[in-house]
Amino acid sequence: MTDSNIPYFLSDAQNLDQKTLATKFSLLAKEEVKRGEQFDKVNADYSMSVALRDDSMDFNRYSDILPFDYNRVKLIQPRPNKTDYINASYIEGPNGITNYIGAQGPIERTFDDFWLMTWEQNSYVIVMLTKEQEKGQIKCHRYWPEEVNQSMIFNSIGMKIILEKEELVPNATCVLRIIRIEKSDETTRTTEIRTVTQLHFVGWPDHGVPDTPDTLLNLVNKTNEIQQQYINLLSPLKVGAMTVHCSAGCGRTGTFCTVHTALAMLPTFKDDKSDLINYLVRELRKQRRTMVQTLAQYQYCYLAVLSKLVTER
Repeated sequence: MTDSNIPYFLSDAQNLDQKTLATKFSLLAKEEVKRGEQFDKVNADYSMSVALRDDSMDFNRYSDILPFDYNRVKLIQPRPNKTDYINASYIEGPNGITNYIGAQGPIERTFDDFWLMTWEQNSYVIVMLTKEQEKGQIKCHRYWPEEVNQSMIFNSIGMKIILEKEELVPNATCVLRIIRIEKSDETTRTTEIRTVTQLHFVGWPDHGVPDTPDTLLNLVNKTNEIQQQYINLLSPLKVGAMTVHCSAGCGRTGTFCTVHTALAMLPTFKDDKSDLINYLVRELRKQRRTMVQTLAQYQYCYLAVLSKLVTER
């Protein structure tokens, strides 16, 4: 595909017809139902047996959006009265072109788990796609300090979290926060310090879509810019996957990952009339439940990628 061309799946009016997209999305939903037959079966391809255990369920925000056993993130450092469980999944684009940790929005009892995961997985960029509250309901508890220079301390894992900076990024409709992590090791009596960046996108309602493609595309660009800065500073081997979460870690998270991965693939995409968006949503849903949760979000993926290509022509 050349830079001046729009791939067939985005240029064919019939493929972008609302009825056609609704039919494709319906087929994806049927595949999801089929996978659901395996959720409670130990050792099945799409088993969720660990997430469904009694000692795990207290750490889930929702009881129906859970990680599969095969690609769940496992916490390494032992903590009092906790297992290795966290509601988070390793997500990979085709041939490893993109990598993410897709997670639920932390609840109060998992703040320490979330920051430990960030540390252990060398995740330096956190993309938050939900407001803390929507329509009077808590969608994500505030897992970072309230104000600049304030801190949160988690003695059970020897970690201190300090909010160093907070600023608005207008064109991406997001708040950028610089967060300092201090991790103490009692055995060696040493403290390691890291700085991570949280991009908190505030223009995306639950089950809905942003007002325009531009805000999400600007967020994707900002995310890539900051991830690359960490890679240049530390080396690719020391920088892990970015962490992406909304409330449940499926609808908005899946939409972001679909658009982000599609844009990464397009420069080398072989335009053979295959539908890249549909393919990516299918593959992402094999890695975490209901990635791209609604028809509106599914349609928005096409709109965002098409908008990017038209702008660059």
